[in-house]
Amino acid sequence: MSAPSNEPLSSRRKFLRVSSSAAAGGVLAANMEFPSVTFGKPISKKLKVGLVGCGGRGTGAAAQAMKADSNVELWALGDLFSDSLDRSSQILQKECGEQFSVAPVRHCTGFEAYKRVIHSGVDIVLLATPPHFRPAHMQACIDNGKHVFVEKPVAVDATGVRAVIKAGKQAESQGLSVVSGLCWRYETHMKEMMRRLHGGAIGDILNVESTRYSRGVAKVVERTPEMTDMEYQMRNWYYYTWLSGDFIVEQFVHELDKMSWLLGEYPESVLASGGRIARTGEKYGHIYDHFNAIFEYGNGARYYANCRHEPDTDGTWRDHAFGSEGFCDMMKYTITGKNKFRLKERRTNMHQLEHDEMYAALRSGQVINNTEYMANSTLLGIMARESAYTGKRLTWKQMLKSEQNLNPPSYDWNQKLPEPPIAKPGVTKFI
Repeated sequence: MSAPSNEPLSSRRKFLRVSSSAAAGGVLAANMEFPSVTFGKPISKKLKVGLVGCGGRGTGAAAQAMKADSNVELWALGDLFSDSLDRSSQILQKECGEQFSVAPVRHCTGFEAYKRVIHSGVDIVLLATPPHFRPAHMQACIDNGKHVFVEKPVAVDATGVRAVIKAGKQAESQGLSVVSGLCWRYETHMKEMMRRLHGGAIGDILNVESTRYSRGVAKVVERTPEMTDMEYQMRNWYYYTWLSGDFIVEQFVHELDKMSWLLGEYPESVLASGGRIARTGEKYGHIYDHFNAIFEYGNGARYYANCRHEPDTDGTWRDHAFGSEGFCDMMKYTITGKNKFRLKERRTNMHQLEHDEMYAALRSGQVINNTEYMANSTLLGIMARESAYTGKRLTWKQMLKSEQNLNPPSYDWNQKLPEPPIAKPGVTKFI
């Protein structure tokens, strides 16, 4: 992948020098350009791919991996639930044709499914389970010498983020690729907009804003008498913070990552609010349905981030950048002001492009490692969530040291998991 060719203006360089804690705690500064690329030996053999997490996104990722390279085959499937795996298998057999090589013995289910996929003879593992499992699964892949495609987000707490960073550094030392599902980094036109913005198209960036209002996602699976706590929460993983991170982490991480890519830095602090208006009752777990966050940067810039999931409401989805010499509507690829510009092309298939670049790199001997930004952008979402949950202003330095660990006592279908309390600002404590 080639980095943008334009050098940032001197004012932009000054902004980048303002760092609250860029290298503290092993978390590095935001990647303003593109992820690190190193060189190894080109790979020409047929590559075997394993999928861990057979939901909609995982199934889509597997199909896209097959389209990215004709000399690959889908070799193993893993999921907690056999019904999810079977549904995915049926779809992928049709999508992948002769590239589908998953024998029944390589249909892996249960909490240990990821280990069986890793040890099935695959070269590459696609990780698309609920985010809670990402740190452990990624570490297991790296320990066993596998290249990985890692869906967003990569953790649900700071402890998990630190584990991902550790695994990413190990991958780098072993020459293994780590490609992130934060797909906007691969979208052709967004890369062009970033090139222009980093080149000073709107002057000094003063404030940025992201708003993503939608009517909600994820259907609720009704509880049956035979369901244990663990199965019920796993089947409704989106509605439990320990599994999804809450939706400001699970979904809105895309917006947080885009703006971190633009700004080239992470904030000094955040003050956020949130709550539940539409998601009432136990069937929606304990996550919020709206968040509003104000991120503050060392040079006085602000990032206003807003998201909600509420039925029968008007929606919007936008990313705006306000500069000293203009304005950019990033989702419409439009710049107004001193340096007017507009891209009329339709959005490219970023979900496909991330796989295309991964396999092209492996074939040419390049090693892509997206760990830095996928970990930091995940932590940014966790930071906003915890500020909203507690009602407290939190700093980046605090987040780097957070000891929060949302792991359950055990991964056992009979493990008792009482419904978690809903966070109450002013009462819930920061850990």
